Amino acid sequence: MVSTGILSGCYSTVPHSGAPTPGQVLVLELNDNGRAALGGSIGPSATKVEGLLTSKADSAYVVNVRSVVYINGSNQRWTDEPLTIKQDLVRELRERKFSPSRTALFTAGSIGAVVAFIATRDALGFGSPDKEKGPGEGTEN
Repeated sequence: MVSTGILSGCYSTVPHSGAPTPGQVLVLELNDNGRAALGGSIGPSATKVEGLLTSKADSAYVVNVRSVVYINGSNQRWTDEPLTIKQDLVRELRERKFSPSRTALFTAGSIGAVVAFIATRDALGFGSPDKEKGPGEGTEN
């Protein structure tokens, strides 16, 4: 579960240009007609469908659905169930791509967080000794 969150930060979606080919991970943003037409199979408030394109006919995409995003912002994971989506139900077609810059930022931030954690916890034992006196230790005159 953690690795899913980590890896999702390393990807971005970009507008798709040209004809999509099987094997690409696509994000299909539905129009109003798409929400209505697909409401019975994925829910009436679905706005985006992400999935692996398995085939494309002249007028439809067949995807193995990985997740569905709803109007309220919630995201529901799916387990690659096939779904056919007609092209005229799609407002925008985007492609999920690996992002080297997001990966570098995530890696740098993660390393910085680990270093900060170690430094603030004196986890390596390099801190200075405690200056406070313990119980029973007198004061100096």
